[in-house]
Amino acid sequence: MRSKIWKASARFPRAGWIGRVVAVVSVVCVASGIVAAQSAARVGSSAGATSTDPFVRYATPGQCQQAALRLQTRYWRDKRPDTVLYAPATDSVPAPVAQAARACAARFTMSTVPVSELRNLAQLYLWAGHDTLALQAIDRLEQADHDRSARERGWILSLWIDAALTAHPVRQSLIRTFLAKLDALGAPAATWRLFAHTHYSDYAFSINDQVLAESEGRAAIAASRQMSANDRMDFVYYIVNAYVMTAQSVALTRGGPAALAFYDTMTTDLTPLRPVGTGDRGRLAEDLMNRRIPITPLGRGAWPAVHANTWYATAGDTVHPKPGRLSLLIFVYGPDYPMIATIRRLSAAYGTQGLDLVFMTSTAGYFRTLSMQSPAMEVDSLGSYYRTYLHLPGPLAVEITNFSHLADGRRRDGETPNQKAFIHVGGAMLIDRRGVARWIGEISPRTEAVWRAVIQGAL
Repeated sequence: MRSKIWKASARFPRAGWIGRVVAVVSVVCVASGIVAAQSAARVGSSAGATSTDPFVRYATPGQCQQAALRLQTRYWRDKRPDTVLYAPATDSVPAPVAQAARACAARFTMSTVPVSELRNLAQLYLWAGHDTLALQAIDRLEQADHDRSARERGWILSLWIDAALTAHPVRQSLIRTFLAKLDALGAPAATWRLFAHTHYSDYAFSINDQVLAESEGRAAIAASRQMSANDRMDFVYYIVNAYVMTAQSVALTRGGPAALAFYDTMTTDLTPLRPVGTGDRGRLAEDLMNRRIPITPLGRGAWPAVHANTWYATAGDTVHPKPGRLSLLIFVYGPDYPMIATIRRLSAAYGTQGLDLVFMTSTAGYFRTLSMQSPAMEVDSLGSYYRTYLHLPGPLAVEITNFSHLADGRRRDGETPNQKAFIHVGGAMLIDRRGVARWIGEISPRTEAVWRAVIQGAL
């Protein structure tokens, strides 16, 4: 996984001159929208008087809502996204953005705003922190839409749930209100109920509220069973996600075997959605099997020692996992700065309490898009990059990958000993003092709360 900064720097060279022109125009458009609000105070009225309203040009709530988005982007543009903590339950709109949203919202009254602008007005109220007014705007919009079908109203409610889930902070009370209305629509809105409950389950997992994550995942699965046959076939992988979210929470609260039993239910439920003997059924069956991989080893012990052709570590620190120590084994491939920032925080919190962090990587024939003349040169580059430049808080094991070439000249890498021995699908693996696997998954700001809970439970 690469950081947003890495992605952005890699995108423009491939886009050519057209992509660069579009990018420049986009930046200019964002900047001009912000400057418009700032310069509007200097714009005179038709009578020649100077206006004191910085939002005089904003004629609709939608324009104000977009201005808030632009100001939010501008606020975070020069911040380091890899060092910002993920805290959706306590996050807040930056003060300048909230102030601008309140000032712009004050230009409008709910009774005079057209129905078509009520959704934008409600979102603007969320930016401003006026949740009561937002709910009133939504109620008025629902009254205007009472003639719509249950499926259409379900879609609108799912949009409100997404808005509440992505607000700063997340609006839990609004989510519960909208979910109750959505569930009351029954089977006609089943598809939107699947989406909404899965999204809420994912959020609950990220803040380590596993009771809520499991209950919402089960609600999503229950909704999926009320979907039409065609919708179940079309959205089968959304249903898979609901099962996976639920299984992860089950694994954390009741262990791997209980989660695997839940995966068996998923296989029984979803495999018939593809015709027997078709490639689609084979691909679905393979995907369902792969989803089990991070759960299967939980509770298993007797793990081998980490292998390396070259260790970058202090003298003698080359035997991992160590008996009687808690070990976090992490596969690293590239400059995933948010992941590395998360790892540093985990190291600072638990490194002195008995947690060992061990990093593993392997050669691939190139280093940061540059072809390597030999595996030895690449090993040296990897060691210098991860240990000297990034200063990873732990020893680094580098393996030389065996490879072959296909008929067309492409390189095909084989699995390294560490990739065969340890589960590298999720990116990291926690092995407790008894040598038992406790958790497997990705490490990122979004999963930090889960890792902290699992590490604390294993110390």
